[in-house]
Amino acid sequence: MQTYLFYQLQSLEPTLDSGAIVRQVAYMQTSFMLSQCFSSLFLGRLADSPKGGRKMVLLMGVAGSFVGCVAFGFITNFKQALALRILEGLVNGNVATVRTMVSEVVVEKRFQPHAFLLLPISFNVAAMTSPLMAGQLADLAGKYPEKFGNNVFLKAWPYAPPALLSGLIMLLAFFAVFFFLEETLEPLKDKYDPGVAATGKVRSILFGKRLSVDSTASREEATDEEMSHMIAGEDSELSERESEDNDEPAKATKTLKILPTKRMFTKNMCITLLSYTLQEYHITTYNTLWTSFLSDPVDKDNRARLPFFFSGGAGMKPDQIMWSLFIVGMMGLPTQLFIYPRVSRQQGTLKMWRNFMLGMPVLYFIVPYIAAMPSATPPPDGKTGFLVWFLIILVQMMMVGTSTFVVPAQLVLTNLSSPHPSALARTHSSAFLLSGLVRSATSAISGILYSYGSSHNITGLAWWIASVVAALGCLNSRVVKEGNGHEIWLTGDNRSPKLPGKFVRYVQSFHNCYIAARLIPLPPHEYPPEVYFHLQHQQFPFPPESPLLQLH
Repeated sequence: MQTYLFYQLQSLEPTLDSGAIVRQVAYMQTSFMLSQCFSSLFLGRLADSPKGGRKMVLLMGVAGSFVGCVAFGFITNFKQALALRILEGLVNGNVATVRTMVSEVVVEKRFQPHAFLLLPISFNVAAMTSPLMAGQLADLAGKYPEKFGNNVFLKAWPYAPPALLSGLIMLLAFFAVFFFLEETLEPLKDKYDPGVAATGKVRSILFGKRLSVDSTASREEATDEEMSHMIAGEDSELSERESEDNDEPAKATKTLKILPTKRMFTKNMCITLLSYTLQEYHITTYNTLWTSFLSDPVDKDNRARLPFFFSGGAGMKPDQIMWSLFIVGMMGLPTQLFIYPRVSRQQGTLKMWRNFMLGMPVLYFIVPYIAAMPSATPPPDGKTGFLVWFLIILVQMMMVGTSTFVVPAQLVLTNLSSPHPSALARTHSSAFLLSGLVRSATSAISGILYSYGSSHNITGLAWWIASVVAALGCLNSRVVKEGNGHEIWLTGDNRSPKLPGKFVRYVQSFHNCYIAARLIPLPPHEYPPEVYFHLQHQQFPFPPESPLLQLH
């Protein structure tokens, strides 16, 4: 929708100038995010409740998106567009729910960066395919008059084809969730699921096997137990501890103490949420303004007084904008699949997050200069030529090269900032609510700033403010610490015999074991034999093949 939204709103009210249309785009995003914020607490509670569950909330969100996508192709005024976005936001709790489900499925800390990476990977797949489809399907009668010029439907509803295609995709997603996704909320895991049960019956007919939800859960539990023993290595004492933990009755989990909300907001969690807030501001500014900036007509009066005073945008059409968006997915997908895992292993989540965040202030600073690049075509035609596309590709490469590493790392750090396992869902809900409020305000603020800057010959105003905010985020990142998800211990908590988080980090980074042992002194009998052996024989650092490195 972002590919052609500017032109769809312009077709509804042709007399509006570009600044007013940019404000309308910003208001639509603000209304969606605000309605999401207002409903997030209810949807979060419903997702945590046995009366609802994660799957129900996801189905509601996908169904709402289906209705909104289809109806958006048939709007006749801006008020209808605004109402549809509000409706979508009220029932859409997908982001927070999916993040919670990912953290529930992948409980091991070392696997979480890769698990949370699946979310931006999915985004990049969509970013690579949807602009191409939307750009080709939007306004067919206007682009291909010889083929579709006499089609009454396409002339009356020029933006219906991409909307109908989006609706079809959301309908397929609804069926995929209903028939294949299993509930992760603990009280509902063993409850009858009609969608999964129907899928099991079909499988039994096709493959001659009777598969049930219970048998699937049993296999998953067995796999988890085998994985824990593989991680533990060959050490018999550690394996014995693991088996004792696995044999504990399920009721121990049910009697877990609940951390009061007033104790949940620790110093590190608040600092992490502040960093999350700053990140949401500048990334939302980019998402709100990028397509509008490329669609904004070029400056006809040539009032540029570089380096800061110039106005207008790139004046591109939807079929040109789609290629600029395609670049993100085309470069982002291989980066996430092949480069991110290696960098994450080498640098760790916190260091990687800090390092790649440094490129964001530079990125936002150079974006508006696309409008100042010399074009191969004179105004009022849109910007073309080598320099224009070179800067567009450079900006998109920088965006991919920073956000690919920063966004999933921020999710992992937010997840680990939860001070207690019982506060994990509330941590995600708090982060989502805060980010929703920030995105809502940012969409409106960035639209107003862009409109003001365009009318005062300083079109880069909104971008440069985002650059300053990104720089503040870089400074704040220096005081953020990587948590372990269990900073606070309550009476009755089952303390794991595994090594403390700080000790593990020293081991994993090949630091001196003696320093680690002094930082966190433990009685000799509490160290696994492999650790105690290295402490006694002064083998520093641990050899790469040491089983100790495989403990965590």
